[in-house]
Amino acid sequence: MSQPRLVSAVALAVVSVAWGTIPLIVREDVPVSHLVGARVTLGAAAVVVYLGWRRRLRLPDRHRGRIVAAGVVLAVHWATFFAAIRATEVAVALAVVFLGPILASVLAPVVLGERAGTTAHVGRGIAFLGVLLVVRPGGGATFSGIVWALAAAMTFAMVFLIAKVAAEELGGLVVAAGELVVASIVLSPWTVRAAMESREFLPEFLLLGVVLTGIGFTVFWNALGRLPVAVVSVLMYLEPAFAVVWAAVFLSEIPTAVAWIGVALVVAGGAFAAASAAGTGVGPRGMVSSAGGTDP
Repeated sequence: MSQPRLVSAVALAVVSVAWGTIPLIVREDVPVSHLVGARVTLGAAAVVVYLGWRRRLRLPDRHRGRIVAAGVVLAVHWATFFAAIRATEVAVALAVVFLGPILASVLAPVVLGERAGTTAHVGRGIAFLGVLLVVRPGGGATFSGIVWALAAAMTFAMVFLIAKVAAEELGGLVVAAGELVVASIVLSPWTVRAAMESREFLPEFLLLGVVLTGIGFTVFWNALGRLPVAVVSVLMYLEPAFAVVWAAVFLSEIPTAVAWIGVALVVAGGAFAAASAAGTGVGPRGMVSSAGGTDP
């Protein structure tokens, strides 16, 4: 694997593990709308400040429509995702929401003309099995929770597919900034209410917005611009898997032996995905960079 792609894969894995802490924050006694508004606005502010510091703050001429559309969908995704976590058990919500990366990787060959190696598909299957073991619903599902989670899963896949081309051509940082600014405009009424009514949760808002969203989202889009959707989707399964780990550490919710097996499968699936990217050289939009070609 080339050095930039290896760095992107490792960075995305680290971010996905960190994102597993988000349910801990959502468990706080804060309105969902306040969490979503603060997350998007502070995340947008962090990326915009960084771009300004690097003197790269500009509105791109290309793919403006994609970035705006992805930003609107992103706002809907995070609102429905947090609503799902509140409306049903976290395990149920995650099990449904993380059908989104699977849907994106299945549709990528049709929508993006992107091809990934057989190893990536094997890794995807292993990781998905691991997710099912980790977050398998044990009861407590609600109709409203499932509806919110399905909406979050579909918008998850849409964000992948709408903005990937822009990320390839403009870079992940530009796409992350554009999407977050658009989403922050859409959710600005919620942000105002958060500032007025939930100021005591500022530390949680800063962690969620600046670190997990501003920095994390930039890493995510840089990775999506360099790696196939199938590989990115597998690495993202680290998020729900490690949500179980963090719950065990911080909430004393000790997983069962089956859940720990699931965590191991998710990590193994990510390793298979990385091996696929290294062995086939599959790049953005299905281009092959190695002499050996790609798997069918």
